[in-house]
This record gives sequence, C-alpha cells and structure tokens, in this order.
Amino acid sequence: MNSLERVFSTVKGDPVDRRAFSLVLSLYGAKLTNCPLSEYYASPEKYLAGQRAVVELADPDILFTPFALPLEARAFGCTLKQFDTAPPNVIRPACKGLSDLAALHAPSVTDDPGLRYLVEATRLLAHEFGGDKPIAALLTAPMDLPALLVSIGEWIEALLFDADKRDELFRLASDHFVALATSFFEAGASFVVIPVMFANPQLLTPKLVGEYVIPALARAFSRVPGPIVFHHGGNPLVSHLGLVRDLPNVVGFALDHRDSFAQARAAVGEGPVLLGNLSGPHLPGLSPAEAYVRTRKIMSALACDPRSIFCTSSADIPWSTPPETIKAVVAAVLDAGQE
Repeated sequence: MNSLERVFSTVKGDPVDRRAFSLVLSLYGAKLTNCPLSEYYASPEKYLAGQRAVVELADPDILFTPFALPLEARAFGCTLKQFDTAPPNVIRPACKGLSDLAALHAPSVTDDPGLRYLVEATRLLAHEFGGDKPIAALLTAPMDLPALLVSIGEWIEALLFDADKRDELFRLASDHFVALATSFFEAGASFVVIPVMFANPQLLTPKLVGEYVIPALARAFSRVPGPIVFHHGGNPLVSHLGLVRDLPNVVGFALDHRDSFAQARAAVGEGPVLLGNLSGPHLPGLSPAEAYVRTRKIMSALACDPRSIFCTSSADIPWSTPPETIKAVVAAVLDAGQE
C-alpha cells in the first residue's frame, strides 16, 4: 500500500498493511533546508523543498500545508511579527474594536500574496506528492478568525452582548473560510483541517455554544466542498465531542494529547477517523528513548481501533526538536506495525 491507499482505507475501515501515521512538520521543513522563515512563509517553492526534506526524514503518510494561520489575518489588515524559529503571529488586530468594523473587508484569495502563497504551496505539494500521500490543508475556523481581527476580548464581547456585530463578523469570516477552503480543494487538497477554539464550553458558556456557535459552524461547514477534520484547537476535545460530532462534512477529529482515544470513540461512534495524540510541542523535552516509549504506548492504545491514525497533536513540532527524536517516533510506529 502507498500512503494514499493506507489513509483512505483507514477512513473506510478497510484492512491496512500497518497503522497510518503523520507528524505536523510543516515548520520543520524550514529547519531541514536551512531556509529563513521570512522566505519559507512567502515562497511556495521553498515550502515544497522543505516538505521534500520532511519526506526524506520521516516519510509520513499525510503531508500538511503551511501551519501559518496568521497569514489569513494579515489579509484582513492585521499586523504580524516574524520570528526566526517559529511561524509568524498577530501582534495588532485589523481594527480598533467593534466600533471600527467598517474598516474590515474580505480579502481576495487570488490577489492577497499570503493567501496566494497558501494555495500555491498546496498546489505544488499535491502535484508532487498527491498521487502517493494525502495533502491536509490548514485554515482558520470561522468562529476563531474574528478573535484575530478584533482581539479576543472584543470578540467575546460581541458573542455575549452584540448580536449585530457578532453576525457581521461571522459573515465576513465564514465567506473567507469557504472561499479559501474551496481554493485549497481546487489546488488538490485531500481534506482540510480546522483548529477550533470557540466551540469549547470551557471557553464560552455551554448555552452560547449550543444555541449559536454550533449552528453557525454547521452553516459554514455545509458550504465547504470536501471533507473536514475537526482539530481540538489546543484544548481537550473529548468532553464536548457530542456537540460537534454531527457537523456537516466532518470525517474525523484530531484529538488533544490529553484526550482518550477510547472515550472519543465512545462519543462519536464507529464512523469518524480519530487522529492524535502525541503532543508535538512537547517533543523537544523528550529524549529519543522517551519518545519511542511514549509512542509505543499510544500505538498500543490504538490497536483495537481500525479507524485511528497516529499523529502529533496541537501545533507544529518545534524547531528545537532533535531529528533523532522524530526518527524515534517514526521507528516506534513502524515497529508496532510489524508485531
């Protein structure tokens, strides 16, 4: 089996030759190719070269497009800060607050350089690897983008107290979300991965999540022309999987490293794929031997679940992670598959 056959057999619940796996190594490609991040997050060709190096190092079954969600916020007018060993981040929102929403305009996917970069990187990955490996495209959830555009505090204020501003922001974010997701699929993405924070009852009131957030997400997801993986967004997901398991077009859930596969499976039933749950951001703190043991433990937990895929959770595997640690994770996955 090649990776494409392995992953999609897992999705269907068919037999596979070994457990499919992936690691979120979108940033790490820059380290492997010694590419400055200012170039890596602007040149699709540089990104492709980085992912070639990732394949040479780890040969994961799924490749990711750039995990650089702030580029979407920049397209609306946010100011970013560049880092030497981490993706860019938002340091100034696009407008001064809810009274300044008239300054916000939905960007054009074809005209904005950052959005063009994301789509073209997807196209290059799909052209070179799409016949062998699924391409997972990352983009910002329509419930989360407004927090970048007006600040987290202003977005929560709109959610709780200002329905008109809430609806206006969500309309802008949803239209952008659907346009970018559609462009990713047209470029060859196999599925899109959506980290979602503002559907978590630990962050918002359960009443607000149930009565407003989930229906709004359902409307946005129903407009996406392809499969979606719902990502935990940095928080444990199992406790509220019941709220999101029936969202349109969702074929899988990426779990937090603190989530239990067994509990997640009980919550969603047999159909969806589950991915996770080794913490990528914690890998620099593990020796290769520790990473190997921890991965083997996770693989044992997955042994009875044919619709699960081993993957690192949360954000990118950090720049400071030794290659030997990454190789140890891969060795543990492959060794488990031979038993």
